Amino acid sequence: MSSNIARQAIFNRQNQRIGYELLFRDGRCDTFPLVAAEYATEIVLNDLFVSGKKSVKTVSDGQPCFVNFSYQSLINGTALNYPPKDLVIEVLENCVPDTVLFDVLVDLKNRGYRIAFDDFNPCDAWRPFLPLADIVKIDFRALSHETISRFVLEYKSTPELLLLAEKIETAEELLFARKLGFDLFQGYQLSKPERIPFSDVAEHVAEHVA
Repeated sequence: MSSNIARQAIFNRQNQRIGYELLFRDGRCDTFPLVAAEYATEIVLNDLFVSGKKSVKTVSDGQPCFVNFSYQSLINGTALNYPPKDLVIEVLENCVPDTVLFDVLVDLKNRGYRIAFDDFNPCDAWRPFLPLADIVKIDFRALSHETISRFVLEYKSTPELLLLAEKIETAEELLFARKLGFDLFQGYQLSKPERIPFSDVAEHVAEHVA
């Protein structure tokens, strides 16, 4: 029996796994269901972090968990209920880049959380947010190679900013991303999402209920 969680591995330039993105799944379908993003975030976090270290060790082999956060989840302070050392906050691409969100992310950074911008759109509205980023994820399905190249050329030398090439689906795309200087890589070419068996998460949920 499978849980509501799938995971997809993220790799560095040495082909070492450095973490997992955690993905919400419902029922037998291995795709994201038509539910509110806030609901999906809460299910993922409650299933995996409710017992702290043990759940992280079981589900992500003790490595950081990348979890998607909607605008509302961020504004509501949902992340504050979970340990910063185990969590990478992925700011969804449909968040509104306003001053409220900016202040929330500043507070999260000050509390030790790592921030990743998912499917980052290199437009003027988001550029003031880049100093807050630990990781910027660039979607190879959404942007042209020309746009990606320009962004990497501008930001690859930024101190402490890691560039992650996501939705890498071919060997050619992986080679292109590596040549550009990306630090991290994610996609079907490297590892497909895998559904986590229910037995892997049931134990820590049972402990919490008890």
